[in-house]
Amino acid sequence: MVSVSAVHRTAVLLTAMLIMAGAWGFFHIPGANMLIIVFTFLSSAFLFDVPAFHERLNIALLLAAYASTAQFLISVFFRLPALQTVSSALFAFFAFCTLPDIRCGCLVMITGYLSFFAPSGFVPGFSRSIDIFVAVAVIMAVTTISSINDRKTAASFTPCSCVQSLVLAAELGIGNILFKLLQLKQGAWIMLTVLFITMSESPRSPGEKLAVERIFAVPLGIMAGGALLAVFSRMDHRFVYLVPLIAATGFFFLYNYGNFFVFSLFFIIALTVFTDWMTGTYQSFRFLDTFISRTVSSWLGAVLFLIVRWGAPPRKERSL
Repeated sequence: MVSVSAVHRTAVLLTAMLIMAGAWGFFHIPGANMLIIVFTFLSSAFLFDVPAFHERLNIALLLAAYASTAQFLISVFFRLPALQTVSSALFAFFAFCTLPDIRCGCLVMITGYLSFFAPSGFVPGFSRSIDIFVAVAVIMAVTTISSINDRKTAASFTPCSCVQSLVLAAELGIGNILFKLLQLKQGAWIMLTVLFITMSESPRSPGEKLAVERIFAVPLGIMAGGALLAVFSRMDHRFVYLVPLIAATGFFFLYNYGNFFVFSLFFIIALTVFTDWMTGTYQSFRFLDTFISRTVSSWLGAVLFLIVRWGAPPRKERSL
């Protein structure tokens, strides 16, 4: 059965994604890479459940401030890997401790770690810190329009305890160390995998199950994305405009059916096409290198999540 709420939520997410992509081009902020678009649609999906305008605005500004700081720390310390690892882990602990919901901490740190795929340094990092606040206008516009004539109950938040925040920060720090030691080009996916699993788990979809699903979904998604790239390169380039619909389809399966496997599969397909086509790297795209590095990094993230979960104190669950 198709849930009206899932369709509504997916439409909000897709609209936010398309508007922010348009703003990305119109305001000439390509240095933000996909980081700003991901922040926009993840924040919109979260704030969809917050009915009061002033509360949504406060949280949106808070998320933008935290996300700006997270990506700036990673960007500015790119020549000091030890300091970069420690500072990002400490900030993750602070974010999970102080933000109102565990999903807020996850989306903030996802935005931060995506800066590994964007230009590094003080100026690019500072520029993106400003650009992220452009997303707040898009988030508020989309979520406000979507809430008209839609009565909602007060949103329920699941905050992180200090112990849980410390465990998550340590987990991300270990992932960052593995990234640096193994020198994987797609090594940021170790941390991103941990965060996507943490953000998506619920009582009917425990994190252990999601981690196993992620292990299989990532390589399949990269292969499917690579196949689409091969097709697009011989056809009209405007077929790439299907990418947002592919990503939105994955989120619909997550919202409507709680299917993390299909979500991961479609998200990786969209990501592969987006990063390797729309950002102009297709000419130097080497499928095997990307496949091995992204798959290994995601597997390491899933295994790290499982190891930490088995040894960590039980986490307070929430419903979808």
